[in-house]
Amino acid sequence: MIDKPKGKTEILVDRFLEWFKNQAEQIGRKTAGHRNTVITFKGRHPRIARTIVVTGLTLAVGLVIVGFATPKTVTVNIDDSVEITTKEYKTTSKRVDSFIENHEIDYVYGEDIIDVELYTGISNDMEINIQKAVQIPVTADGETTVVTTLPIKVEDLLEEMNIKVGEEDIVEPEAGHVLRKGDELRVKRVTTEYVTEEIQVPYATIYTNDYSMAIGKTQVVQEGNTGLEKKTYLVTLIDGEEAERTLYESESLQEKQNRVIAIGMNVTQGTPAGLQYKTKISGVRAVSYHFPGSPKGAYGLPCTYGTCAVDKSVIPLGSLLYIEGYGYAIANDVGGSITGNTVDLYMEDISQCSKWGARTVNVYVIS
Repeated sequence: MIDKPKGKTEILVDRFLEWFKNQAEQIGRKTAGHRNTVITFKGRHPRIARTIVVTGLTLAVGLVIVGFATPKTVTVNIDDSVEITTKEYKTTSKRVDSFIENHEIDYVYGEDIIDVELYTGISNDMEINIQKAVQIPVTADGETTVVTTLPIKVEDLLEEMNIKVGEEDIVEPEAGHVLRKGDELRVKRVTTEYVTEEIQVPYATIYTNDYSMAIGKTQVVQEGNTGLEKKTYLVTLIDGEEAERTLYESESLQEKQNRVIAIGMNVTQGTPAGLQYKTKISGVRAVSYHFPGSPKGAYGLPCTYGTCAVDKSVIPLGSLLYIEGYGYAIANDVGGSITGNTVDLYMEDISQCSKWGARTVNVYVIS
């Protein structure tokens, strides 16, 4: 009869029996001569012995497997300086370091802080706390460095980096702020210096009323000249850029001279002797007007003294006129409110408009 090949379990049992037999014989030799010590293994009942051994091995292995395979509960709290994230794990890992690796826990060795030793064994209902380091861009003296640090005060990080801060320098965030994820630290260097400039002072134009000169006319009485001043400023610089300047001292190097213009206010009567004209229009309503800028009229000339607006169906544009009390004028513009025997007379100043107002005059069409 051919014996059936032995399985892996039977081979393991045979090896164990052989080992046990050898151990028993060694113990027997060591205890020879002692009456009460009898250890023999003659293999008289191999099936019984094998059953006992298999049962023992199975029980031992089972206990070992149960001890290794029973999951334990571990709670991990991760503080990223903005919020704390809590997660519970079921694990069969034996130590903290293998637990972190097996479950891909967000922990960076050498940067983050963990409140247990990495070689500590895992126990049921264990709690692990991790404080994450943060990446902080630090800008000072024109350079930016990204620093990995635990959440600490601004002043402590600056001290660690050996960055000196002057009394006038600006630190953002402030020195007592505890840095956290997303923060940026900046040291702004503040310096001051004196700056001197020579500045031209523009002159003003002053108008004076002259009642000896015909209304509408002007005359420059005094030409204007710009002045010159030396001004010294205290300038505040932040990282080399001007942020503020304050006038410290002012000195006049040349006084300015204002331009003076006399404005005619005399309303003349009648007409010049020997006036030659083609048409006389009596009872014309003459209204004064003024606006700055001297824009061009419909005829094309700038609206200045000596021009007027007319109803071109009565007085053609471009006509040379003589207007009593005003003097010579050219029909240069039109207007929606100017109809029939009406003219608008341009004045050089509002005070002339007030003086003239609106009145009835004779208008002579010269050409």
